[in-house]
Amino acid sequence: MKLSEKQLLILTIVIPAVIAIIFAGVGFFIFNKKITGLNKEIAEITKKIDEENVRLEKMAKLGEELTKLRLVQDALQSLLPTKEEISYENFIDTLTRFSREAGVKLTSATSDEGKGGPPGVAATNFDRISYALKIQGDFFQVINYIYFLETYQRFIKVDNFSVRPVGQVTIDKPTQYAMDLKITSYVYKGPPTK
Repeated sequence: MKLSEKQLLILTIVIPAVIAIIFAGVGFFIFNKKITGLNKEIAEITKKIDEENVRLEKMAKLGEELTKLRLVQDALQSLLPTKEEISYENFIDTLTRFSREAGVKLTSATSDEGKGGPPGVAATNFDRISYALKIQGDFFQVINYIYFLETYQRFIKVDNFSVRPVGQVTIDKPTQYAMDLKITSYVYKGPPTK
């Protein structure tokens, strides 16, 4: 069987061209599908990277905020007396010094040291230290004593007080007053133990 020139042309050029076009089409389809899958993966990874970058920015801001809060905490802790400063002997020395500077007599000072807070309140990192004081002096001396307490370099709060005149009121001599004070401060115990 002898092939004509036309048949030979079909066999040598057209059929291989058709086969090549079919392979090219199949290859393009497979390649396009792979590219689409890779583009989808790239989009997902890019989205994850963007989400992680947002998280990193939030973490950096939280880190800055934590640093600021630690500075504030340190500043506030520096206002609280230490356990040694608020111990009965040392604190009585301070209260006595205030009474001398104000010109009043400190007649009584009792402590309910080391209470965690009012009953029913959850335990905290602070011990509440309270003192009941009795002083005696004229009006300005009593006011000066309260001023010394409330402007002390450490945090001391005057919870309540009562004032009453002592003895007879006379014109020639300043009236003496007795004052009962309840003062409170706190001592930082440190972070909770686990």
